[in-house]
Amino acid sequence: MTKNNFRLKSLLLLLLPVAFLYACKPASVAPSPAGKITVTTFMQPVDSTLDAQPNAAAQAILEKYKPAMDTLMYEVIGQSDVGMPLAKRPESLLSNFTADALLGIAEQQGWTPVDVSLYNFGGIRSFLAAGAVRLYDIYALYPFENDLVILTIQGRYLRELAVFFAEWDVQPMGNVRLAIAQKQVKSLLVGGVEVDDEKMYRLITNNFVAEGGDGMQVLSHAAAIERTGINVRDAMIAYIKSLTAAGKPITAALDGRVIIEL
Repeated sequence: MTKNNFRLKSLLLLLLPVAFLYACKPASVAPSPAGKITVTTFMQPVDSTLDAQPNAAAQAILEKYKPAMDTLMYEVIGQSDVGMPLAKRPESLLSNFTADALLGIAEQQGWTPVDVSLYNFGGIRSFLAAGAVRLYDIYALYPFENDLVILTIQGRYLRELAVFFAEWDVQPMGNVRLAIAQKQVKSLLVGGVEVDDEKMYRLITNNFVAEGGDGMQVLSHAAAIERTGINVRDAMIAYIKSLTAAGKPITAALDGRVIIEL
């Protein structure tokens, strides 16, 4: 973890209790038998109604730390040569970028060979505008504390995963070509070659997906799991900075990796 990321996470942890000043407020405090105290609370919706009467104590804390937060969060770490709207199925610029970045991260970290990358649309929570890419943008895109995981899994289970996608919802993938027609898998290519049911493949994803999140329980059949201990967001930030250092922009394209015929 970089020094700036450590400072940023420390500030976020410091400010997190401020949210609870708004979210859960004591309605009354009364003595009870045996010297105990009974506290009655009520839930306060955290929405725009709070703007009318902001909590003075919370506001003072926020104003104290906001300049430091802004300095860290608005650091420009890269440039995107294309705008990437919210990720949508079956493929989008942002989902393709995310999946392909995982493959790039694996290569940079020396985790190769990695054959396939897999993510979940629900884990991509914002958009990316063309132009300057700030630290804030990456925190907005990948807000969850998920770590990167590498699975070793047999081809038959990749095919089962593709069947699940065909029947329900496709998820972001890299180095894959998937053709679906009438909710049936017509072809599944990894690296341009049809998946071999007996072959073992290495797949990079996040721990939520690896543990069966978003219905992907078939991944529980993995023969091995490598927990990198590296947060997805931290890895993405380092990857983007490496592109910038090499004079390369962030980019993505729609390449037909998923074709669905109704």
